Amino acid sequence: MANDWMLDVLADLKSFAESNGLGATEQQLDRTMITVAHELALTREVTHGTAQGVGHVREFHRSVTGSRNTQRP
Repeated sequence: MANDWMLDVLADLKSFAESNGLGATEQQLDRTMITVAHELALTREVTHGTAQGVGHVREFHRSVTGSRNTQRP
């Protein structure tokens, strides 16, 4: 949980890319978020808030309670 801030930063960058028409950057950030979530899960024995279906874009699910970020399915 201590390193979940990394996912928040990546989500902010992805949102910026999406808002500014940076499609390739947005796609790369999707893949990066999946990779980071997977590696964080490995370091904490897969707990809540990790990647589901790692390797598939748009299958990242994480609760972002109290954050200004929004995740779309």
